[in-house]
Formats: sequence, structure tokens, C-alpha cells
Amino acid sequence: MERLKELFAGMRVRDAVFMSGYALYLVFGYVSFESPTMFASVDGSAIPVQSLFQVAIVGARVLVYGSMIAVMRRRSRISTLASAFLCAGVAAAGFLVTKMAFEFVPFAPSDVLLPWLMFGGLLYGAGGALVTLLWARFSGTLDLRRVYLFVLLSNALSLVLYLLVTLLPTPAVAPVGAILFFVSVAFCKRCLDMRGPIGEECSAPVLKGALLSLWRPILGTSILSFMSGLMLQVSIQQSIPLATFQCTSIITQGAVVLVLLLPALMAKSQPSLGSVYKVALPLSATGFLLLPLIWDGAGGLANACAQLGSLVAGIILWCMTANAVRDTRLPAGLLFSCSLVCTNAAQLAGAVVGTLNAHTFSVGDLKLTAVALVAVYLVAMVSTFLFKDRTFSGEGAGRTIPATVAPQVALEERCRQIVETYGLTPRESEILRHLGQGRTVRSISERLVVSENTVKYHVKSIYQKLDVHSRDEVVDLIEREA
Repeated sequence: MERLKELFAGMRVRDAVFMSGYALYLVFGYVSFESPTMFASVDGSAIPVQSLFQVAIVGARVLVYGSMIAVMRRRSRISTLASAFLCAGVAAAGFLVTKMAFEFVPFAPSDVLLPWLMFGGLLYGAGGALVTLLWARFSGTLDLRRVYLFVLLSNALSLVLYLLVTLLPTPAVAPVGAILFFVSVAFCKRCLDMRGPIGEECSAPVLKGALLSLWRPILGTSILSFMSGLMLQVSIQQSIPLATFQCTSIITQGAVVLVLLLPALMAKSQPSLGSVYKVALPLSATGFLLLPLIWDGAGGLANACAQLGSLVAGIILWCMTANAVRDTRLPAGLLFSCSLVCTNAAQLAGAVVGTLNAHTFSVGDLKLTAVALVAVYLVAMVSTFLFKDRTFSGEGAGRTIPATVAPQVALEERCRQIVETYGLTPRESEILRHLGQGRTVRSISERLVVSENTVKYHVKSIYQKLDVHSRDEVVDLIEREA
């Protein structure tokens, strides 16, 4: 309970309710993206249409994240209100197009409706990607423990709400999902407003350094996302009742979220995110080992296990990226887009492979065994790459030599002149003053409450802008400004 009090410290009950909006978005995702729930009212002949609809959704996400990288490299901040309106507008168009296409399913041939459903899927995916980046901006304002608890509690709440949604009449599921989406956007805007202005800076050396620190979990999550996309398309071909499919997913995901949540609530130290992969990797491997044995049985258990690996890895990557945003002050939309474009591109590749080949699989087929063995090999490769990185579970250390300390009053004035002359960002100007006072990288990181690697990235950016190569040269430049 103490950890929950830390998460909601200084908040009113109303503010905590607004934070539940992320759970509402996750429910919308379960209904629209990650299960056959949305197509429950369509007969089995629409299975290829459903697969292409899912491919369109993931493809739209990749396009949006790629576009956001290009946009935010030039313009680091987009207003929350404009982002919320854009999310709502794109998603509303997707809902309308898809709803009209579903209304004509009994009367029109699938080849006529397919382009409209694909267009609706593109709008669905684009709206979902945009609201994901809104919640990413909010997550970047939380420290590592809080964002970890926030994501896990949201996932737990979303499973409860999704269970309630599955009890609704089939025609009501899609409209309820749309309502949850719009409420989530409104709640996210309120959450961002209550956090106040967010200072964001975009520096090429800092961005490069942040991506270098994240590339291993991005690679691991991408591989698991590929297998997740493949398995979802394979599972669509199985003759499993929808209720059984939903029940299996809810139970397995609920159990895993509970396993990850309880230690975080009870432990005093911050969660070791690297060790959590020890849960994700065996789950994913188990799912693929089961694939040749229970191809169309056990309520989709093989698919559920494969999805769990991607779920856990995605949670870890989300937390690590949010922590990097808070640490470096990079735009959340930029850094999250860099991570998510990779994982969603991998999921898209898996979905395409699954769509093209799932219909050829059958019980005892050699292809199933080959897929299982290749998947287990990929999981082993993920673990090899991830756990070679010693900094995956903690921060590295570094040292620098001391330099001359300038008088405080004179230092402030000289640094101000350098900042104006060379166009340093607010964070860089802060670090410049500490460098002028002779502080080491470790000392600066402790004073600013950021990682040593982040300080190093900013120092590198300062060196490039000032055209110097060492801290002594920085101090000399400050002295010359006198």
C-alpha cells in the first residue's frame, strides 16, 4: 500500500481517476487490435478480411511513428490540445468508415467492402498511434517506479474492464470501444494539464546516446513483436470459439500482470527491469513449443503464451523509454516513436507472414514444427543480446578529472554570454555552469538527478557547439568571456 501512496502522492481522487484513462485505451486496443472481438458479428468467411484489417492497423502505426520522427526532429513540441483533437478526429473517421462497412457486410461481396475496411483499419491504427504518443508524453513525467506501477495497474484494470466488455451484446462492443477511446483521450489531456508545462529539448548527441542505451530492449521487443504478429494471424485461422479465446487471454495476461505487480508493490527498491525479461522469454518460448502439439486446442493457449512474451517486453520497453525521456528531456513523441516504429514494423512483418501462410498450416504439419524451432531460436538470441549488456539492470559509472573552479557570480555571467552566443539549450546551459565549477560527471548527475550517461551526452553536445574537446577547454573559454 505504501507504493500505491507514493504513486498517487499529492493527487486528488479525481486526478487518480483521470490516470485510469490509459486502462480505457488498452481496453479499446483489446477490442480493436489484439483479438477477433471486433469481427464477432461477421461470419467465418470474413477471416481473410479480418487479417488484412489487422495488417492495415499495424501498418498505419508504423507510418504515424515514422512521420512523428521526421516532424519532431524539426519541431520538438506539439500542443496537447492539438494532439488530442487530431487523435479524436482521425479515430472518429475510422469508426464511421468501419461501422458503415460492417453494416453492408450481409449485402455486399467482400471484395467490394475490403478497400473500405482497409481504409477504416488505417484510420483506426493512426488514431491509436497518436493517442499512444499522448500517454507516452504523460509517462515521461513519471519516475521509473511510478511509471512501472502506473503501466502495470493500468494493464490489470484494463483486463477487468475488458472482461465486462465481453459480456455485452455483440453489436454493442464496437460502439463501447469507441466511447472508451474518446474518454481515454480526454483523460490523457487532463493528466498532461495537471502535470504542468513539460520542458523538452532535442539534441542530436543526446538522442543518439539515448537510442544506444535502448537498442537492446528495442531489439528484444521487436523480435517478440514479430512472433506476436505472426501468432495472432495464425490463431485467427483456428476454429476456437471467441469466448474461449477471450477467456484464455484474460486469464493468462491477468496472471502475468499479477506476478509482475506484487513484487513492485512490496519491494522498497526500484524494479530491475532487465530481470523481468526472465519472465517474458520463457513464456514466449513455451508458446511456440506448444504450437505443434496443441495447434487448434487448449483455447488458444499457444497464441496466448506467445502474446504474453510481447506484452511483458513491451511493458519493460515502455518504462525504460519513459525513464530515458525524463532523464534526458528529449521530446517524448520523438523517443517513443523511435522505439515504437521498430516494434510495430516487426509486428507488421509478422502479421504479413502470418496472413500469407497461416492457411497452409495444419496439425502435424512440418511447417508448424519449423516455425516453433525458429521462434525458440530467436528467443534464445534475444536473451543473448540482452543479458550481455551489464548496464541493462543498472547505471554505468564514469569519471572525469577536476578542473579550475570559477567564482560563482562571474561564472554565471560568463556562462550566460556563452549560452546566448552558441545557442545552448536550458539543460546544456545548466551543465555548462557545473563544468565551469569543476564538477565531475558523477557530481553533476547527482545534483541534477539524472544518469551519468545522460550528462555525458549533453557534455558531448556542448563540446560540439563550442568546438572544444575537453573540459579544460570549456573552462578556458569561460575565462576568456571575461
